Amino acid sequence: MSEIRKDYFTGRLVIVTKEKVQRPKGFEAKKENPEECPYCPGHETMTPPAELVLVQREGSLIKLTDTESEIVKDWCVRVFPDKFPVVTPNATVVYGDEPLYREPAYGYHYIVAATPKHDEFFSRMSLDQWVNVLSVVQDRVRWLYSQKNVSHVSIFANHGEDAGAFIEHPHLQIITLPRLPDLLEQEALNAQRHMRELGICPLCSVLSIESGGPRQILATDQFLAFCPWAPSHSFEYWISPKKHQTSIIKITQKEIKDLALVIRSTLGGLSNALRDPPFNIMFHISSEKKTMKQLHWHIEIYPQITKWNGFERGTNTYINRVSPEEAAELLGNASRKEFAKLIGIL
Repeated sequence: MSEIRKDYFTGRLVIVTKEKVQRPKGFEAKKENPEECPYCPGHETMTPPAELVLVQREGSLIKLTDTESEIVKDWCVRVFPDKFPVVTPNATVVYGDEPLYREPAYGYHYIVAATPKHDEFFSRMSLDQWVNVLSVVQDRVRWLYSQKNVSHVSIFANHGEDAGAFIEHPHLQIITLPRLPDLLEQEALNAQRHMRELGICPLCSVLSIESGGPRQILATDQFLAFCPWAPSHSFEYWISPKKHQTSIIKITQKEIKDLALVIRSTLGGLSNALRDPPFNIMFHISSEKKTMKQLHWHIEIYPQITKWNGFERGTNTYINRVSPEEAAELLGNASRKEFAKLIGIL
């Protein structure tokens, strides 16, 4: 059973799930044997049935699902419910008033197995595979926002044990919430205020400043990768569409290919420059609610180079010992080399 609780004073949301302690040890270890990995081909029965399977047959990609009589084996991307979900469509109905506020942890929790290859990490996946993954993510987000009680769809990935990856096999997770997370709610409110006062999206303003500047990492026709002015993590960087867009649902196949190139180039650059550090990938996308329509969607990557100390955790004020300008120079050089290799210049 899971439930959503609020902090006494700040209203910060916390999902409390009691099933976590029942996880088998095999699901806690990062460096599992591929022969025992539940996400590897041949082990499909170790997970719930897949609700979306991308398969390549006769040169074309087709979408399939597992059935009671047949499990799809020859997949290139596989989406299935998490075996130990933090939210569920069948959440126990429990409510409580302030100061002990609680509500049902209603939602969906999916795993996206990004590749059949156990050791093909995000920074080494092919461009075509990244295109496949992003296309599947777009499909799932579109479907999830059509479901009841889905106010926000969170898409993220963890690489490395220090970044929270319980299973080594490259995968993303999708978790929906019945309400907006405080961080995105505040981000949306700030965007609305900025739009009212200045008539332009705040991230659009940022992109005009960062494009070609000392914090730029990589730019293509459609996307810009840059280190933010005030990062909470050393070597943190963002990837944003250059034109104003509120959701990944709306991007075209051409834009997906361009985004795949930027993600793969920068993750490859990050891996080469910092010797494969642990990191988190987080998609910031708009809800379908009207209050969120002006949120310019983007991706944030948080390398886990150092751990936050008590001051940082207690005050929500971060100490960054690597300037974003220095980080962008190092990541930019490494990412541009990866970019050149991927498009065939090197």
